[in-house]
Amino acid sequence: MKHNYYKKSIDLSEAESRQLLTLGDSLIEKGFLRQFSGDQTKVLLYLLTHVKEANEIELELPLAAGALGMEIKELKTALHNLAATGIINPQTAEAENYFRCFLSLEAVLTKNMEHSKAEASSTTGAEVRQQLIKSNSASENEIAAALISFLPPGARNIHRREEIKSWLNDFEPQMLKELVRRVDKWLKRQGGGDHLQGAYAYLRAIIDSWYQEEITTYEKLQEQDKLHRETRELARAYGIRSFSSNTAQLKTFQSWLSGEQALSKELALAAIREAVRRKRDGQPSLKYVEDNFINPIKELSINNLADFRRWLQKEMDGQASEADSRDQTDSGTKDKKQKSKASKSKNSKSDEKNDEDNYKWKDFFIDFDKYKE
Repeated sequence: MKHNYYKKSIDLSEAESRQLLTLGDSLIEKGFLRQFSGDQTKVLLYLLTHVKEANEIELELPLAAGALGMEIKELKTALHNLAATGIINPQTAEAENYFRCFLSLEAVLTKNMEHSKAEASSTTGAEVRQQLIKSNSASENEIAAALISFLPPGARNIHRREEIKSWLNDFEPQMLKELVRRVDKWLKRQGGGDHLQGAYAYLRAIIDSWYQEEITTYEKLQEQDKLHRETRELARAYGIRSFSSNTAQLKTFQSWLSGEQALSKELALAAIREAVRRKRDGQPSLKYVEDNFINPIKELSINNLADFRRWLQKEMDGQASEADSRDQTDSGTKDKKQKSKASKSKNSKSDEKNDEDNYKWKDFFIDFDKYKE
């Protein structure tokens, strides 16, 4: 599934607004607001929308306090605490109810970057993933952090974050937790430590296969995993070692194990082994296995190995009986032929003797007219 990413802004200004504030989501996700208390955050937003030239800010304290729903004392405390962070540089005001300062945007960004680096150094991507894998339950933020940890820090942009958000909407959390476990295992086999080029591509390949096969629940994922494992077992029993060499064969195995008349793995394995045993002159074709074993098993509703063995024995006994019957029939026919031949031979000899006698009497002639009175 392809996603189109674009920058989106939400405008909360009114027609008479003279100054707009753009605060990116990536900055917030990196912990920008985490360094301020609730009151400090409100006051900072007010300051950022009231900046004059050269980053100068002048506030009427009663007006600002009323806009923020704060007491003037609370407002002054928040301004004092913001000054302690280095984000604003207070200046002497001309009157008691005024506050004048300069905004240090560089201090804001620099401090946030230093905080992100310190956090990254204290908790590696591998540790984030292990915490997720070992946890019994995890929030969406923890799952998202584990997924994006497979990327190098420089590649963790807004597009990737939007992509991960779409996965959180489309798949169950337990599925994504399992995804993290699999890719982390693959990463360790490849010798990667925290992240490795290609890890995120491997992760996306798994996600794409889920979309194609319409797997969106953890239960369905377990069923699909079971089908893949059993298919490989059938392939090995049949003699296939390279599982990507012939996709059509693997689909045939899967068809035996799925659908309304799905066979158990044990029955399908028994059918393959019996076919291989009987076909001693070479590997049996899948059509041979289907025609002689798989289809009869389905037609007779055989659902266990004991019934399968009894059916095999019955088939073997039936073939033996047919063979005996053919032998007896052939023997009887042979005897009849021999007797018939003997009879014909005897009759032939008798006929020959009769012919000879007939020939003798034929030559003997008496002219009885000569002896008439």
